Amino acid sequence: MTAAPKPAARVEQKWGFGMAPIKSNVQAERIRAARTVLATLVDGRTAALGRIDDLSVIKGMFTRTYKKDQWDWFTVWSQLGFPPHRTASGVSGDLLALRRAIQDCDATATSSRIAALGTRDLAATLQRFIEGTPLRKPDHGFIYVLSTREMPGILKVGYTDRDVATRAREISSSTGVPIPYGARGAWMVPHARRVEGDLHTLLAEYRLRGDREFFRMEYRQAAAVIDAYVKTL
Repeated sequence: MTAAPKPAARVEQKWGFGMAPIKSNVQAERIRAARTVLATLVDGRTAALGRIDDLSVIKGMFTRTYKKDQWDWFTVWSQLGFPPHRTASGVSGDLLALRRAIQDCDATATSSRIAALGTRDLAATLQRFIEGTPLRKPDHGFIYVLSTREMPGILKVGYTDRDVATRAREISSSTGVPIPYGARGAWMVPHARRVEGDLHTLLAEYRLRGDREFFRMEYRQAAAVIDAYVKTL
């Protein structure tokens, strides 16, 4: 007797990986933590006393943006204004070291880490996060790369003049799309529509169909091409 086929795994979520909405209580906690870190950058160790865990909350936000391993990583990344990998990693490491310095009552190390975080523009980033006004440059849009966890090697490369999360939701809600798309990466660029056309030309050998924005390739390949092109803008 032939065994019955196993039922397909159900997809329950309405958003792609990385694009989960933030629960209101979690968002409130993160905003409180951001205020503590801002105060610490200005007033030093005393501002963090009794709320030392707030430094870890903000560290975790930056860590998830470069590790890309949490269901809300892209949502957080967009709220923080899309900090580059190196910046996010540096902020994460500096906040960890700052927490240790404060706990050890090491004034020299505390001052050193606060100065380092100042060079990474953390105060401005957190202020925009608290106010809910992510960084957006005039006349700039986004190049995005979307895919699903089930088919990570099929990428949608496009542009939007709005925010990437909105565009991903529109695509995922279209008839014939059974699994929601998640963002793999986003680049803020001037003249986004023209940049999209240039990138499609550069990626032409990987294109599945001439009338569709889908490409069969690894994300790291696509990201390398896009990074190299964006650096020339």
